[in-house]
Amino acid sequence: MEKISRRRFLKGTVALGAGALLSIYSDGSFRLALAQENPVFRMRVLHTNDHHARIEPVFSGNNPVHGGVSRRKALIDKIRRETALPTLLVDAGDVFQGTLYFNQYNGMADLEFYNAMGYEAMAIGNHEFDKGPQALVDFITRANFPVLSANISVAAGNPLAGLIKPRTIIEKDGRKIGIFSLTPEDTGVLSNAGPGVSFTSAIEAARQQVAALKAEGVFTIIALTHVGINVDRQIAREVGGMSMIVGGHSHTPMAPMNNVKTPPYPELIAGPDGKPVVVVTDWEWGRWLGDITVAFNASGTVIDLQGNPTEIVPSLTADQGFENRIAVFRGPIEQLRARVVGSTAVELDGSRTNVRSRETNLGNLIADAMLAKTRNSGATIAIMNGGGIRTSIPTGPVTVGQILEVLPFGNTLALVTLTGAQVIEALNNGVSQVESGAGRFPQVAGIRFTYDPSLPASGRVTSVTVGGSPIDPGADYIVVTNNFLLAGGDGYSVFTRGRNQVDTGFILADVVEEYIAANSPLNPAVDGRIAVGAAPVTTPAQPTTPTPATLPNTGGALAPLAWLAGLGAAALAGGAALQRSAAESHEKEAAEADVETVH
Repeated sequence: MEKISRRRFLKGTVALGAGALLSIYSDGSFRLALAQENPVFRMRVLHTNDHHARIEPVFSGNNPVHGGVSRRKALIDKIRRETALPTLLVDAGDVFQGTLYFNQYNGMADLEFYNAMGYEAMAIGNHEFDKGPQALVDFITRANFPVLSANISVAAGNPLAGLIKPRTIIEKDGRKIGIFSLTPEDTGVLSNAGPGVSFTSAIEAARQQVAALKAEGVFTIIALTHVGINVDRQIAREVGGMSMIVGGHSHTPMAPMNNVKTPPYPELIAGPDGKPVVVVTDWEWGRWLGDITVAFNASGTVIDLQGNPTEIVPSLTADQGFENRIAVFRGPIEQLRARVVGSTAVELDGSRTNVRSRETNLGNLIADAMLAKTRNSGATIAIMNGGGIRTSIPTGPVTVGQILEVLPFGNTLALVTLTGAQVIEALNNGVSQVESGAGRFPQVAGIRFTYDPSLPASGRVTSVTVGGSPIDPGADYIVVTNNFLLAGGDGYSVFTRGRNQVDTGFILADVVEEYIAANSPLNPAVDGRIAVGAAPVTTPAQPTTPTPATLPNTGGALAPLAWLAGLGAAALAGGAALQRSAAESHEKEAAEADVETVH
């Protein structure tokens, strides 16, 4: 029988109707019985997503806050020792990119730890293509677990040909668990997949894989996806035959990972066959370990579940073997990190939410550096995608390592001549998905613009000035950007139609390093380059430095009992459909961006 901590005791039991029963424990975990029948099989699913090379903990200044693979390993081992249930450990993609560990080791350091933790399946995320096919080939061929995607097509002759499997079957206590995976359909635009790799419909791929797994006689089916929570919800509603979706890509914190309590962990969504689909995701960077126990009836339908994700806090025990290996990997990285190139008198704001929704001082600094480097070439406008800015820099000395973590992609500066009308088109693309936190949001220099988010996405920019004068739609302007956008990345196809396209070869991180060294101590400000028109911005205000487990309340205060009761109350008599507990409005308010920018 599963062990329960002494501090985890039953606080209350609530009857929800239709045979559903909710039990709430003192630590915030719960058990929700959807039907009064005895399960034939029970399984515990541990899951992570969007690791992004966070081998070490996430730091706030010099203080570790969340995560780290050594504490994750110790916690996983502890759970496996203490539970009598079969346990499944999976990752929903984007292991690659985000810290100097990826710059230095191309994912191989992360893979060593993932193999040692005993992962059993992983979805391919868009970031897995950041360094082209070969880095992913090396990862797949050395992984001790299947690395999956059902909607990637690879042409013969590509090094990935024959390596990417759409699905796998894992046996637990004699039950066959079918797992298939999905990758964002726009990965070809967002990343560096290269020729011969294409991405097909996630919905159609899901239908095909469910049918194939059923034909193979599996007991139940889990979708392990990297397409974002909104697409996961769509799949749950439109594709029958799955019991669970374990997702990633949108970096969505589910309660209790935030203080908003929406979306709940898990969400329950009625599939087209009327059966409940359990939807879970695990925020980002190994901050938490997703943990849900699911019980099934004889037909493989979920009838009972218990969610209890665990925050990976510094007080947790660390695996010493992992700590020793991290010390070895850290050596070359510390030398790189340590070189000081300048200083800043203010925090440089590169938080994910802010650089994808508004002007920030770090976005201004990077755009200013780009423009300063290319003024002699005639550039008067700089446009940088916010999704290419990956973290903040605290007040104090600025090192090479910090700059490389802000700009990890190795992009180069690129020049292109656009008409004023094309510049406006580029800016409209940049603000077209601000509601979803898309990485295309523009950080700019040499230009000021105003946009109205209430207008149609293709025409939100209402005014643009260059050098203090209104932009001339028919005049030519030399724009400096990065090589990723020059090739049409993040939807900036207008750059591909520009004239005089030149990749300067200057590495963006080196350009910013040079600018910081020449202008320290830094004191950049938000100076009104980007303004919002009469309509209010739909993206809620966020703190400059996100706190690990407290996010802004965008949906109103909801007591845990309220949202859990909402989960269970949606169970209809006679086994009818379970509906999602939160209202549709919460879906828009609480879900984070479904677009993850890569280069």
